[in-house]
Amino acid sequence: MHITYISQARFPTEKAHGHQIAQVCAAMVRMGHTVTIIAPDVRGTVLKDPRAYYGVRESFGVVRLPVFDGLRAWWIPGALAFFFTMSSYARALRSFLRSRPTDTLYTRSPVLLPSLLRTGTPVILELHTLPRRTAAFLRHCARCRRVVCLTSPMREELVGWGVEPSKIVTEGDGVDLRRFENLPSSSEARTMWRLPVDRKIAVYVGSLVTRGTIEKGVRELLAALALLKERGVFGWIIGGPRDQIDRYRALARQSGLDDENVRFEGPVSNTRVPCALAAADVCVYPAPALQHSFFLRDTSPLKIFEYLASGRPTVCADLPPLRGVIDQSLVHFCTPGDVQALTRAITEALEHPKVSPEKRAALLAHTSWDARMERILTFPSSA
Repeated sequence: MHITYISQARFPTEKAHGHQIAQVCAAMVRMGHTVTIIAPDVRGTVLKDPRAYYGVRESFGVVRLPVFDGLRAWWIPGALAFFFTMSSYARALRSFLRSRPTDTLYTRSPVLLPSLLRTGTPVILELHTLPRRTAAFLRHCARCRRVVCLTSPMREELVGWGVEPSKIVTEGDGVDLRRFENLPSSSEARTMWRLPVDRKIAVYVGSLVTRGTIEKGVRELLAALALLKERGVFGWIIGGPRDQIDRYRALARQSGLDDENVRFEGPVSNTRVPCALAAADVCVYPAPALQHSFFLRDTSPLKIFEYLASGRPTVCADLPPLRGVIDQSLVHFCTPGDVQALTRAITEALEHPKVSPEKRAALLAHTSWDARMERILTFPSSA
């Protein structure tokens, strides 16, 4: 089958969704499908070949369609710039798809559904958040061949909106277990990264903020590290964006943490993440005490799966979307936003790590990208 993956943003990209797109497409290629990624031709910072940048071996096509890049037009306000860019891209897409027939269209961008559905080609929509509830969006969902929800709370809300349950499949993000084969030893990894060899290291890998301004729990992690300083725990925080690092470094200083206690690595390529996790004594997935849909409905377990694949003890904020996938036999849960609970969970993970190799292996086999995409593409639906 020829599957065309439609991205609304540049590809490759330094943002996390680019890694997810690459893994989805690589898995479909391994299943025997021919895959082409379509993206707008807008300026980005990543100049490397997508396969090299994301560390995938499979070959998929990448076509960049020329568009009016309103986001680079300083005289156009932000929301209007996005509208002009997407309008230009939608026209380019319709023209391209008329001349290049395909068997299935796959996208994670609801804004592109009108153009894609107009082609008459079956559409699979993968939702990583829910757009505003509108009659038009619900009509578009009804016309999709399949709607993929990242979490169970997202599925429940979509069903509550009136989308046919038989059309929806719930699949979180996956993990590429091959990336975690032949990892260096902890001491080797620490030497490679120039990390302390005689300290316990707590590692966080991920964005410092999401959706522009929403904090992801790094503030709480810094407060916990301040409480753990006397125990010699060293914090290693990997991720960006770079323009947020100085703010969090200042927060660390206010908490009494200097360069001897915490290091902000900044963003690293996905290909280097497994080696970074190999240096950890504990991996941490914190969260603030926010009643925001990102934490209550949309949070993906992708990073948790990578933590578990590294074989390291994992501390995880107890969030509803994650509870549907993992349980306390695999991770050390803590209450979101509770610094004392986070501190206790890190201490417990360091002193009495939960080890369940068989259960962890079963979970990771089920959540591999290959298994995930097999279920999505073969899921029976009503359309």
